[in-house]
Amino acid sequence: MKIKPEEAIQIQGPYGEIQGILTSCIEENTAAPVLILAHGFRGSMEGGGRAVILAEMAAECCNVIRFNFNGSQILSKQIAEIEAVLDYVRLNFSGSKIFLLGRSLGGAAALVAAARAADIAGLVLWATPNDLQATFRKALGDENYDALLAGQTLYLNDERGELALTPDFLTDFAKYDLQVLLRNWRKRPLLILHGEKDETVTVEQARLSFALAGVPKKLVLINGGDHSFTNHGNKAAAEVVAWLKDRLG
Repeated sequence: MKIKPEEAIQIQGPYGEIQGILTSCIEENTAAPVLILAHGFRGSMEGGGRAVILAEMAAECCNVIRFNFNGSQILSKQIAEIEAVLDYVRLNFSGSKIFLLGRSLGGAAALVAAARAADIAGLVLWATPNDLQATFRKALGDENYDALLAGQTLYLNDERGELALTPDFLTDFAKYDLQVLLRNWRKRPLLILHGEKDETVTVEQARLSFALAGVPKKLVLINGGDHSFTNHGNKAAAEVVAWLKDRLG
């Protein structure tokens, strides 16, 4: 499989074609590991440029695939799409170690997908909640959250565009106990990366995730970092790459 240094890829998913970008490992190694990046709640595979920087830096040791979810915010659907990306990697990068990184809500989806897949060599949780209900009550506000719980559709409009959230956005959370998944995470490497000034997912959630998970594990708190690592993207990316290199010897 001959791949350009960076190229657009299309992956057949359960809800339509998944658009992605492959950043190839700079080392000509057919068995180079693959790092998959899953974006957050209102994010994209560009990640405000931070995902691009991470992909370029991680290409020192890995092939990197970043992709866009197909517009659904429902956690179960995002998990299914991550699993489709995993199938694509298994088919096209046979024998390569697979690492999975999820940002925010994408981290919750990545945790579930990784817990189901024994071949995931390591997991990175980037600003990821372990209590989705508390996180989104805070993010949406009590009035909006309660309206969703009552069965209303919530329409949001901000700098990222329009978004309609249906009640199943919240009810779907009940299918997954992220804290139990963390308690059962054993023997595979885990990196938890969080900003100390994160006002969306509190740093206490990161500390609890670290306490719950089994070894080997590492917690990195970025001093001054917010939920998106707005001014700390390079620092966060460097931590991920250093962790990957340690895992690869």
